[in-house]
Amino acid sequence: MLLTRLMGLFRRARGEERGAALAAVIGLMMVGMLVTTLILSSVVTGLGSTTSTRAGVQAQAAAAAGVDVAHAALTTGTSCSASYTSTVAPAYTASLSYTTASTISSSTAWTPGCPTAAAQFVKIVSVGTAVSRGVAGNTSGNTKSVEAIYNRPVASPPISPSGPAIYAYSSQSYGGSGILVSQDGSNDANVMVKTGDVNCSGGAASPGDLVVDNGNLTISGSCGVLGNAWASGTGKGVVTLSGNVSVGGNVVGNSLSVSSSTVGGSTWTSGTTALGKAVIGGNVTVTAGNITSTNSNTIGKDTWSSGSTAVANGDWVKGNATAQTLNITSGGNIGSSTSNSAWARGAVTGNSAITAHLTAQSVSGVTSQGGTTIVSGGPGPGPAALPAPAVPTVPPWINFAYNKSDWGGFSEYVLGTTCDFNAFQTAINSFAGAKGVIDARACTSPIFLGSTQLVLGNDLAIISNAGFAISNGGFTTPGSAKYRLWLITPDTVVESPAAPSCPIAPGLPTTPGVSISGGAVFSPNISTMIYTPCNVSIAAGIYFYGQVFAGSVSISGSAHFFYSPGGIPGVDMSKGVTTPTPPPNPWSAVSTRNIGG
Repeated sequence: MLLTRLMGLFRRARGEERGAALAAVIGLMMVGMLVTTLILSSVVTGLGSTTSTRAGVQAQAAAAAGVDVAHAALTTGTSCSASYTSTVAPAYTASLSYTTASTISSSTAWTPGCPTAAAQFVKIVSVGTAVSRGVAGNTSGNTKSVEAIYNRPVASPPISPSGPAIYAYSSQSYGGSGILVSQDGSNDANVMVKTGDVNCSGGAASPGDLVVDNGNLTISGSCGVLGNAWASGTGKGVVTLSGNVSVGGNVVGNSLSVSSSTVGGSTWTSGTTALGKAVIGGNVTVTAGNITSTNSNTIGKDTWSSGSTAVANGDWVKGNATAQTLNITSGGNIGSSTSNSAWARGAVTGNSAITAHLTAQSVSGVTSQGGTTIVSGGPGPGPAALPAPAVPTVPPWINFAYNKSDWGGFSEYVLGTTCDFNAFQTAINSFAGAKGVIDARACTSPIFLGSTQLVLGNDLAIISNAGFAISNGGFTTPGSAKYRLWLITPDTVVESPAAPSCPIAPGLPTTPGVSISGGAVFSPNISTMIYTPCNVSIAAGIYFYGQVFAGSVSISGSAHFFYSPGGIPGVDMSKGVTTPTPPPNPWSAVSTRNIGG
């Protein structure tokens, strides 16, 4: 019995031991499972956060790429689209909108689509999408939205000094004893007349060229041209020099008459050249006509004529003479030495002895110190004529209307109907030392400044439909400051071919041109550009520094015109063509920000 009881107690103890061990094992397993769960949860949470961050980086980069693509299309001038989409990495959709408002605020209205020419700001909203999305419900980084706003680039036509000193579409006489010189001492102070006859009797002593594109040119009195004189046109192109005038350069025309005058260079005509007491420093060439002479002419180099050449009493051709026929009368001479030649394709007649060697088909009454060669049937064509220099291009008329956008960097002041000196000085002062344009088109009378000089604070343009009548007062600068001034009467009528249209409208004077007379004063520190489709008149005693481009021009009296080119915006005045506007700078960034996921 005792043994049996002991065995039972032993078995009970063993069972309790196993139970305790089992309980310990189960507890340990539960702890392990809890730790595993916590670790798994942490791993899943970390993975979701990492993939969300990765997605956000991808989406941000994709959105930025969309902005860059749309911005590049705007700045490179390629075709604009209202939206740009990429479905592969980087995946984005970028949409454009614009506003014509001059400033932007929270209330600014934006119009969807590509910016128009009037748009001042463009907005690009780009939504980028991540290629690798976030997991475990972490979707906040899958998309990003970026907004970028840019303002309109500023690209204004250049204002490049160009063109002649004086351009007149139609001619007016040049009277008195005015003087035209270049302010910087150069010899490019040219006078160009597009159409009509020009009679220069003393108003343009020009250091440059005097060019008449479709008319005749008469130079007499105290008028002088230090450069070249040109005249052309069908049935036109007659150049007449008389009264001891001087042309310093060449003379080119369809025909020429030189009486008691001097040409420092050479002459070329297609028709007759008539000489009487003329001094020609270079050659005389006639390609389809004759050279006639009264007497006492001196030709410094050669003569060449397709027809006949007359060498009269007192004439001396110091070089060679080539013609179809030569008539050399007593006292006339050809050649400075026997090495020069007198060449006639036909006959030589007269009663004189010449220095040059003589070659002709026949000779009668003329002897040569250099010897004579008779060629039966004629000696052939002889030396070729020297080609005439290219005629300068007289530009066509330039239609120039007022558009504020042409005046980049200039502030604008719109004047009312009060157009006296005080109104203009107030407008100038409002620019506070900056460049300015005064829109005076509402003025109903020509701009008259009274007896006081306007003080410029910088470059200034005045736009007037009624023209300018400055007989007193004028323009000056503080101290030694140098500025540019434009006095402009717009030409708003576009014709083909281009021609000036002087604006005569109700309420305006019948001749809204530019008149500068009396005691008008223009400071030598100011380069003044006058543009008008009407007439410009610069009268006695005026000292003017600048440039004129007008429908017609008259300079008279003892006026002094000092050429200082100013030009007008966006035009090459030497060619009469619009100059290319420089490509605009890239649209400038105003703001860039994230506006959502």
